[in-house]
Amino acid sequence: MKCKIGIIIIATLFFASTIGCSSTTTPATSTSSTPVSSLTTTVSQITSSTTTISNNVNSASTSSTNGLSLSLSLDGTTYQPGQEVSIAVDEANTLSEINNVPVSNNRPYSSLQAAPCDYISPYGMAVFQGNYTTSNFSTGTPLTLYDPHGARLCPTTYGITSYSFESSSDMAAVIETSNPSPTNSSQQMKYELTINGYWPDDNFSSNSQLTSFEPGVYTVVAGDEWGALVVVHFTVS
Repeated sequence: MKCKIGIIIIATLFFASTIGCSSTTTPATSTSSTPVSSLTTTVSQITSSTTTISNNVNSASTSSTNGLSLSLSLDGTTYQPGQEVSIAVDEANTLSEINNVPVSNNRPYSSLQAAPCDYISPYGMAVFQGNYTTSNFSTGTPLTLYDPHGARLCPTTYGITSYSFESSSDMAAVIETSNPSPTNSSQQMKYELTINGYWPDDNFSSNSQLTSFEPGVYTVVAGDEWGALVVVHFTVS
C-alpha cells in the first residue's frame, strides 16, 4: 500500500474485500493511499531475531527462524519542517523454497498498523516523536498519521490462518478459513507511506489541520505477526 498525506484534510474511502482491504484517499491537496501489501502463508515460529542498521540508507531489518525477514527503510535521515518523509516496510521470504507460515498473533505492539482498516497485512508501523529504542518505544504515544475525519468502512473479521510466500521473495498469497486453497495470485508484502506531518491527538475538531513535523528526533517502528521488531530514526531540523 502506498499512502501520501498532504497538509490539507482529506476524505478517505476504504473498500474491504474478503481477503484484503485497500483504501483510496482523495485529498483536497496531497494525500493518497494505495495498497501494496497482501496476505500470505508461512509455517515457522520466531524464536530470535537480529537487527542491523545502515546509517547510509537509514534502514533496519531482522531475520528470524521462520525464514522471513522484516525490513524498514526511510528515504533519508534529516528533513526540514514540511518536507515529505517516505517510509517502506517489507516482509520477505529468505528461503529458496515456498514458505507457508501460520499466523501467530504475536505482534509486539498493538498500535502497529499498515493503514486504517488494514488489519490483514502481517506487519504494521508507527511513528513516535522522540528518540526511542526497541525496549522503550511502547512508553511513547504514536502520532496520528491519517486524517481522523476520513470516512472508513472496515470489515470486522478476516479469518486469515496463514501466509504462503514464494521462494526468495516478498510475494505471497493469503490463506483464509473460508478459502483454504486460494486461487488468487500472490501479492507484494510491502507497505509504503509518504507523509509530511501528523494530526495532533488533542485537536480532532472538524477544522483541525495536519501539522508539520516539528524540529527534533523521531522514531519509526515496524513489527510483524511473528514478533519481529525494527526501529529507525530521523531528524527534523
